[in-house]
Amino acid sequence: MELLINDPFTYLDVFLLIFVRMISFFISVPLFGMKSIPKVAKIAMAFFMAVIIINLYPMKIDVTSADIIPYAILVIKEFIVGWLIGFGAYLAFSIITLAGQLIDYQIGFTMVNVFDPLSQIQLTITGNLYYYLLLLMMLATNTHYFFIKALSESFKWIPIGKAVFRPKLYHSVLSFFTDYFVIALQIAAPMIGVMLIINVVLGILARATPQMNMFVIGLPLKLIVGLVVLLITLSMFPSVSSWIFDKMLSFIDLIIKGMS
Repeated sequence: MELLINDPFTYLDVFLLIFVRMISFFISVPLFGMKSIPKVAKIAMAFFMAVIIINLYPMKIDVTSADIIPYAILVIKEFIVGWLIGFGAYLAFSIITLAGQLIDYQIGFTMVNVFDPLSQIQLTITGNLYYYLLLLMMLATNTHYFFIKALSESFKWIPIGKAVFRPKLYHSVLSFFTDYFVIALQIAAPMIGVMLIINVVLGILARATPQMNMFVIGLPLKLIVGLVVLLITLSMFPSVSSWIFDKMLSFIDLIIKGMS
């Protein structure tokens, strides 16, 4: 508030940079970044968050909007910072959609796709189911508040205009991509194991009784068993979601520290 009274033009310059970081975050983060949420609502959330942040932390910048090129560089940097924090959360959510796609491949649902409004891509039905269940778990456990807290804490670690994209950041992202596929395979492992056993049994039956049509028997059998296994494994979804949330929060922390 003192900055607003003493130097209102600098206050507006700082406010715009904070607002840019906020709006880029709300564009890319899960839940808030969904296309079903009106753009006006996202802008309003970013605006009021920027009003709160600018009054919580003392903000200083070395340039003003009168210096067009340096200030434009700061705007781009702040947009990248907010987008990377939100994208880190989105990557963690993508783990569960990849696991759902692996499960659908085993059951035979790969041809049945639905449209994901956030990523603007086609997802398999189990991947989409898992994605929305994870969103519900996030709302039930108030994990979405940690997004806001992480974004607020980012101004302590990464002051306005001070973001540095260190090699540590790239290594963190690459190591997470390694864990990304491993975790997805671990989530889909029960289904993969059961379907492997069914395929072995069907192969043995095909050799023992060649007159049986394994294609007619195998498809409904894999579908029924797959749905039963899917129903059983849903009981473990709360612990899986907690595991993913822990990974997500630690990854966001690594991203923020990698730019500090």
